[in-house]
Amino acid sequence: MRLVDNMFRDWSPLERAVAVERLFAVDPISLRALAHKLNADRDALSAAQRTAEERILLWLRSSESAPLTGHMFGLTEWLGAAATKDQLIGADPAHPIEVPTLQTPLWRVLVTLMPDRRLQDDWLVVGDLGGLRDRTRQLLANKPIDTDAVALMEHQLGIRAHSAQAWLDALAASGQETPAQEAASEATRQLPRRTPGANGHHHRGGQPIPQVNTGSIDPRAALATLSALSGGNTRPHLITSQRAPLHPPASPSADPSRWQRIEVTSDHLRGGPVAVPEGYATRLGMRPGTLLSVTGPGDNAVVLVWRDHPVFDSLQPVLMRLNARPGDQVYVTVDGYRLDAQLPA
Repeated sequence: MRLVDNMFRDWSPLERAVAVERLFAVDPISLRALAHKLNADRDALSAAQRTAEERILLWLRSSESAPLTGHMFGLTEWLGAAATKDQLIGADPAHPIEVPTLQTPLWRVLVTLMPDRRLQDDWLVVGDLGGLRDRTRQLLANKPIDTDAVALMEHQLGIRAHSAQAWLDALAASGQETPAQEAASEATRQLPRRTPGANGHHHRGGQPIPQVNTGSIDPRAALATLSALSGGNTRPHLITSQRAPLHPPASPSADPSRWQRIEVTSDHLRGGPVAVPEGYATRLGMRPGTLLSVTGPGDNAVVLVWRDHPVFDSLQPVLMRLNARPGDQVYVTVDGYRLDAQLPA
């Protein structure tokens, strides 16, 4: 917690205000409202936010952040593809403690910094909450009768055994439970709800949260790994290449709702920002004041930022790989933490 707090202490007043009121806030306010609150120039605040976001990303990739990056790495290994907010808060004694400079608890800071998952309806989920629920229903509906549902969910979906019952309960509450789900729920009724952890705090299922030797952590490799995770990856590994999504997205004509059409301009080809519809950004779990790092073709990092409006900071590497020209229509989609793009013939 002190490491995170110290990172923000030498920031300018505007950068710190953006961090407190927008980047790490429970309910981020607009730049217009923040400018009015601080009696500050809106353009200056916008520049401060861009600087703040860049400083955070640079810090996360530096050796100085290794203790935090290592903690996130071990934590996400334990949390799996879906875990409750309460599990995250209870995973470490420091998580509920407020970071003084940010005026928000450490667990919420971690949610903002984790590149591989987002908080949706009090669930910390890799990818889209609705999509993971649909995949769970399909998996359970088609499972052989004698199959261990909990082991199947962990192997196929990355949902840990200590989260299985809560996930099944939430699944039942979100829609009609199938016979397969009822059987799976019954199979997990006896799972321990809370068991003392070997590392001095509580966690679910009696399974200790992995402790990572921060001296061996390469922050850049760890962040690349976290960014590469999707709902189908059950265990993270220190890798530098990115994984393809478990379910390749259908074509734009077959599933248009998952694709965004971009009218390519000369500015886009020069690296200018590309607007993203708010509805599409919201489906990805974004909100004003957040950023999302995904991996595009050729393992190029692509950053989505929601300032006043959501945008891709730049799609230049993606467009260049497609040999796109001004006036072309390019379709892009984000599946898990992978961005794919198509240039229709």
